Amino acid sequence: MWCTSAAGAQLGALAAALPGVGEAHVQAWAQAEGLAQPGRIIFSNVAAKEEHVRRGQLVDVCLDTPLCNGHTTGMDVLWAGTPVVTWPGETLASRVAASQLHCLGVPELVARSRRDYQDIAIRLGTDREYLKAIRAKVWAARMESPLFNVRAYTANLEKLFFKMWARYEENQPLDHIMD
Repeated sequence: MWCTSAAGAQLGALAAALPGVGEAHVQAWAQAEGLAQPGRIIFSNVAAKEEHVRRGQLVDVCLDTPLCNGHTTGMDVLWAGTPVVTWPGETLASRVAASQLHCLGVPELVARSRRDYQDIAIRLGTDREYLKAIRAKVWAARMESPLFNVRAYTANLEKLFFKMWARYEENQPLDHIMD
């Protein structure tokens, strides 16, 4: 999906952070998938948190992995104001980024299919005005949505703890607390 998206959007490069031992394999695979130009995949080392977040601002779009989403990395990239494209699967690990994007108020970045994932990525890579608008929306939503509102999260968690304690004191059976 990434190579198809990169080729379709005529993206300058794909950035990846993985152990050096895998670089040659990834380069060979990308070439077989049609991303033939050497240097179109840039590999980087693990960095300190501040540097890691700054790197997120250097890329136009983050293409999430479908089987196991970015989780913390996704939050870091979104905090940097960079859009994340994801395609949720059936497991919790493959649905985290979709939850983050819906909470942030950018559900248009959540694909419904493999083709949709590629179409979203290609549009972000070819339509500069759309990319600019989405980046502005992500940037503004960081302060407006509940996704990064630690005070509200903490208050809601405290309410949940009180509800759990009340159920315990009333000898109620274990159950899901939905409100």
